[in-house]
Amino acid sequence: MRAPADLYGRYAHLYDDGHAEQFADLFTDDGVFAVAGREPVRGRAAIARAARRGRDALPGVRHLVSSVAVETAADGATASGRAYVQAVQIGDTSVLLVTLGIYDDRFVRDGDGSWRIAEHRFTALTSSGLRGATLAEAAPSRW
Repeated sequence: MRAPADLYGRYAHLYDDGHAEQFADLFTDDGVFAVAGREPVRGRAAIARAARRGRDALPGVRHLVSSVAVETAADGATASGRAYVQAVQIGDTSVLLVTLGIYDDRFVRDGDGSWRIAEHRFTALTSSGLRGATLAEAAPSRW
């Protein structure tokens, strides 16, 4: 049984490594994946399709999740969480900013006691004008 906070790391690794079905399995059957300003995606099959499309559109993407804060309800069956995320696209000679934002999540325990994401909401903190900003460029080797 994983703690709700562990889902943030699994979310990032499974998405970034292109494991769409395993990524979708982090969600409840009727889970919601919502990005501010877009229509929410509902259900595991739709979430897996959205993950494949998103990953294919951004090869080399890496989600860097930090400042994770999770609060479990008194009943022990639900929890809420919040985290910062920075997504970058790693190329051969540069690292490009994809977005900076906040994850707001609602977690529930399923029948076997495992935690799953019931609702995942992403709100960007950056404007679209920053997308693609170079964070680092390859420097000539000095070794």
